Amino acid sequence: MKPILLATDGSEHAQQAAKQAIELAEEQGVPLYALCVVDKRRFDNPALSSAELATIYAEDHASMCVSKVADMAEESNVRVEGGIRHGIPHEVILEYAAEVDADAIVIGEHGDHTEHFSGVGGKVAELADRDVIVVRAQTV
Repeated sequence: MKPILLATDGSEHAQQAAKQAIELAEEQGVPLYALCVVDKRRFDNPALSSAELATIYAEDHASMCVSKVADMAEESNVRVEGGIRHGIPHEVILEYAAEVDADAIVIGEHGDHTEHFSGVGGKVAELADRDVIVVRAQTV
């Protein structure tokens, strides 16, 4: 059995996706890889100190996103691995899925980024050579 990859950005939608990814990994008895991408189009090669601070903040946020998924999985039998990467989000997600040989990619319908489902998630779903599970936003 192959692992599950969760693409997360820490948003409410990503938290819903994380819950589903943890449940799926636990049901299948596979590890869960959590990945948060620092978008290089917004945070790359900073030249000014304010840009450097923004990049550091983005990296810290990404690291916290992955740690939160690990915390959420603590009470399950799911081992969570992963981390942060820099790049164009949909490209990095697909590359990482291939690297860890993920059976499926789980991603929230929307996120904390300027591109929503028609952007990052849509591109992942369109270009992936494996299953993509898009967790729809829950309406209240």
